[in-house]
Amino acid sequence: MREFFIIILKFRFFIFFFILETIALVISFSNSKLIQNVYYGSSHYIIGNIYENIYKIQDFLLLKIENQKLIEENTRLHNENILSKIDTISKDFKKEDVNYLQEYVFTPVKIINNSIHEKENYLTINKGSINGVYPDMGIIFPNGIGGIIIKTTKHFSTAISILNSKIKVNARLKKNKYFGILSWDGIDYKHVILYDIPKYCLIHKGDLVETDGKSSTFPEGIPIGTVDSYKFDEENSSYVIKVRLFSNFYTVGNAYVVKNLLKKEWDSVHIVENKE
Repeated sequence: MREFFIIILKFRFFIFFFILETIALVISFSNSKLIQNVYYGSSHYIIGNIYENIYKIQDFLLLKIENQKLIEENTRLHNENILSKIDTISKDFKKEDVNYLQEYVFTPVKIINNSIHEKENYLTINKGSINGVYPDMGIIFPNGIGGIIIKTTKHFSTAISILNSKIKVNARLKKNKYFGILSWDGIDYKHVILYDIPKYCLIHKGDLVETDGKSSTFPEGIPIGTVDSYKFDEENSSYVIKVRLFSNFYTVGNAYVVKNLLKKEWDSVHIVENKE
C-alpha cells in the first residue's frame, strides 16, 4: 500500500495534467455555456479535493519517512559517539596511530508497555532474542536512561525500569566526576535519587548528572538529569541528591537497546577483582 502511494506521489503532476487535459477537451466540444460553467465548477471542486487528499497522504508518508530517518540518524550518531568506543593504543605504536574499538551498539526499539505509578515499574519493548536482545542489556531513551533488560522472548523483551526501587545505576556529577549510586525512592516518575556523593563535593542546583561508565550496561556520559535539590546525610557523611530526569516516562515511545560487545570480557575481569 505504501509503494502505491509513493508511485502516486512520484507521478502526481502527470496525473493532474492528464485530468486537466481531459476536462479541457470535454469543454471544448461542448457549445453550451451552462455545461461549460458546470464543468469548470466541477473541475475546480474535484481538483481541489484531489490536491487536499494527495497532500494529506504526502504529509503522512513524509512524516513516517522523516521519523524513520531521525531514528536511523540517532542510532548512527550513538554508534559513532566517542563515548561508546574504547581507545586500544598499543605501547609499540605512537599515540598518533590510535585505533578505536567499538564497545557499544545501539538498536532502535519501540516501548509498547510502560508502567510508572507502581512501586516496581517495568518496560516492554518490541524486540527480542531474534534481534540480538538479551538480559542485562541497557535501555536508553533519546535523552536519558530507561532501564535494564531482565527477560526476553523471540520477539519481545521486558526491562526493569529505573523507576523501580530494585534497580541501582552508577552515576556521577558531570562537572567534577564525583560518582555515587542512583536509585528511585518511589515517590514520582520525574525524579530519582543520587546517593553517596562525598561531603567535600561542591554541588549546585542545575548540575548535570550522567552515567559514569563503571558498569558494563551503560556507556559513559549518557545524560540522566539535573540536580533539583540536595541535603547532607549526617549518618552516612555524604550528600543525598534529588535528580530531575530529562526523560518523561509518561510519554516516551522510542528507545535504544545498548549492547556491550565486550561484556563477557568486562565481567570476567570484574569477577577476578571481586575474588581478590
